[in-house]
Amino acid sequence: MSGPVRHRSRWRRLGARALPAFVVLAAGVAIAAALQVRDVRVSGTHRFPAREVETALRAALGTPTIATRAGALRARVLEIPWVADASLQVSLDGVVTCAVTERQPDAVAVDDGVRRLVDSGGTILGPAADGTSLLELDGFGPFPEERAAVLAAVPACERAWGARVVSAQRIALNDVAFRFAGTPLPVLADPRRPDALREARRVLTAWTVKRPAPARIDARVAGLVAVLPAPEEPPAEPEEGR
Repeated sequence: MSGPVRHRSRWRRLGARALPAFVVLAAGVAIAAALQVRDVRVSGTHRFPAREVETALRAALGTPTIATRAGALRARVLEIPWVADASLQVSLDGVVTCAVTERQPDAVAVDDGVRRLVDSGGTILGPAADGTSLLELDGFGPFPEERAAVLAAVPACERAWGARVVSAQRIALNDVAFRFAGTPLPVLADPRRPDALREARRVLTAWTVKRPAPARIDARVAGLVAVLPAPEEPPAEPEEGR
């Protein structure tokens, strides 16, 4: 057999052996192209809009399902402030399913008229709707550490005063004006010393036995409770002709 004939025969044998592998590879490429991420489905949202999660996941649309990493997508979802946890799956038919667990809003931060929900750690979660009955924190925007400290102190302050804290306004470092349910006046205190509120409540109770409620109670100085009396109303002028 001549050399050229043997050469062609060898290439035919190599081609015959490589053909199945090529077919498998081509089929795999075709399947990968066909099985692309085509839809995103989000569940578990109640207080916050699902569209924020959907936006984070839309980067996967059009990518092959076999190349889409659920862990990477989950990490993107966890970057959303109000998402506490997320369970994510990518099906071969091109659907990304994400079940989220929301963070619990515990208060409303009010800064320059902007109302935003915060969790127990003081983390900003998102816009707050009007009419919410959550505790309001006013003026802590530039001081997130103080906001977190006040939130942590609220349960002890409520136990000391004996009523729910309705709002807390920052006056200065460690100086907060609290308003309690059922008490129509601000109570100034250091949130680090909630026991001072217990003494302030006793002073207020004794004060209002024979006098009208004061304009303010100040318990910021250790061992001292200052009372600012309410301004006296001017006497009523007699009606003309009498």
